[in-house]
Amino acid sequence: MAFSQYLATKVLSWIKNTSFPTALTNVYISLHTADPGTAGTNNDVTASIRGNSTRVAIASGNFSTIGAVSGGGFQITNSSVCQITTSAQNSSGATVTNFGIWDAATSGNFLASGSLTTNVDVQLGDTVQFNIGAMAIKVI
Repeated sequence: MAFSQYLATKVLSWIKNTSFPTALTNVYISLHTADPGTAGTNNDVTASIRGNSTRVAIASGNFSTIGAVSGGGFQITNSSVCQITTSAQNSSGATVTNFGIWDAATSGNFLASGSLTTNVDVQLGDTVQFNIGAMAIKVI
């Protein structure tokens, strides 16, 4: 999981005695065919898969408690299934390899990105489903 420049700046500013942003009620998921980059805009196929640019919400409470990770660090994972239904506008398939996490359904601030545990080949009319534990947000 790579933190965005926005989130890294907020964490470092907080350490320097600046207030931290308000806790999130939801996070929003974008889909990518490769690494989203530090701004979250690279390889974004959310709009072509969904037929609009609105990201799918996951309630912040639907993540696991913080736990230690094998090899070092700490992580949370999705503790409920997240489904992203495609649109009839999805005229060609895409292999989704990464996801992004945002603080808003559209626009907003890119927070972090991660690789899927298994690539997902999305065809017209498919539903992208993240099973429990498939999205891990790790801090090393």
